[in-house]
Amino acid sequence: MKKMLVLNFFPANHPPVTGGEIRYFNIYHKLSRYYDITLLSQAGTRRTVQFSPSFREYRVPADPRHIQIITELVQELSSGRHGYELNLIKNLKLAQHPTLYKKVLDRLYETSDIIVHESSYLVEYDQNLGSDQKLRIYNSHNHDFLLAQNIWKNKNARKYLPLVYKLEKKLTTNANLVFATSTGERDSFITMYNLNPAKVKIAPNGINPDEWLKRQDISRKRPGETVKALFIGSYYPPNIEAVDYVITYLAQKCSGVEFLIAGGCCKPFSCAARSNVTLMGPISHSQKLQLFATVDLAINPMFTGGGINLKTLEFLSAGIPLFSTEFGIRGLELNDQQHYIKAEKKDFPDKINQFIQNKKMLIEIAQNGRSYVNHNYSWSAIAKNIKHEIDQLCGG
Repeated sequence: MKKMLVLNFFPANHPPVTGGEIRYFNIYHKLSRYYDITLLSQAGTRRTVQFSPSFREYRVPADPRHIQIITELVQELSSGRHGYELNLIKNLKLAQHPTLYKKVLDRLYETSDIIVHESSYLVEYDQNLGSDQKLRIYNSHNHDFLLAQNIWKNKNARKYLPLVYKLEKKLTTNANLVFATSTGERDSFITMYNLNPAKVKIAPNGINPDEWLKRQDISRKRPGETVKALFIGSYYPPNIEAVDYVITYLAQKCSGVEFLIAGGCCKPFSCAARSNVTLMGPISHSQKLQLFATVDLAINPMFTGGGINLKTLEFLSAGIPLFSTEFGIRGLELNDQQHYIKAEKKDFPDKINQFIQNKKMLIEIAQNGRSYVNHNYSWSAIAKNIKHEIDQLCGG
């Protein structure tokens, strides 16, 4: 088995909860059938997790320089909200120092055949990039520069955008393979960094079709009974924007719907008052499975972001009728009122109020969406395709 070393700035918690964790764990869990895989992640404490004989994770704790750099960054980014940008810029700066993460990477590098980058923020740790013969892969979660350019709000943080561009260009130029999550991001990688299209492939987000619990039959809901709609998301600016929309606009227009909001996206709204909005905060994987089995609808009012929206895939795979903006289903070939119901910012409440009465149609749409997603976006199929592309590069 070839040895694959994967670099990331967050751990592969199991069972995974956030979108990034779900992608990070599942792709390499499936790929460990074909490669001996070591994840090198950053976490609060030192720990080695052995998921299987061919799949493990080294979690490297915070370096003493973390505190110094974060303190300096908090002062530098003092104007406005900066939590999201702070964590990313912190990694840009730490990668320039001989941290503990760098020492572990240098040791594991010697025995690894393939080096995989999950983002461009740790590029500077890989000092041999472009100068050795080891295979390099950029398995992107997003087009990092474009996403940062679109969603970073802090004006002082935006001064680092040229550096993000420079590092992602360096990574995409020197990588032997680049995986994008959608055709749109594949095209933007090729155009922005003048890449050979032959080396930029698609590795979308996916699902495990067999993990969902059996759903309750919404056709048995009595007339006038409250409809439960779910949104779930991590502490991530596009998700926070969606929650703000639900609280300040959508819930007000849909009085017959109880909106359940789960995940880190609830954090900025801990004091938000709306009688038909329940802020659940972070939930466990088992709680998530139970929610997916009992809610009547899923909503995805996304207006910004990058990559394929993982919550879209999960909602559909679980068989939940989905109301989403067109942006929320980006990168997927979904048809309105066949796989989901398209609802944009101005007409989202109208669409919900119109369709919640037609339970037969909602059930049919949910069944179509489930079949389509489970057939085309399983993590097993995605991992097989990644292996195929690596085999092609290595001559089989």
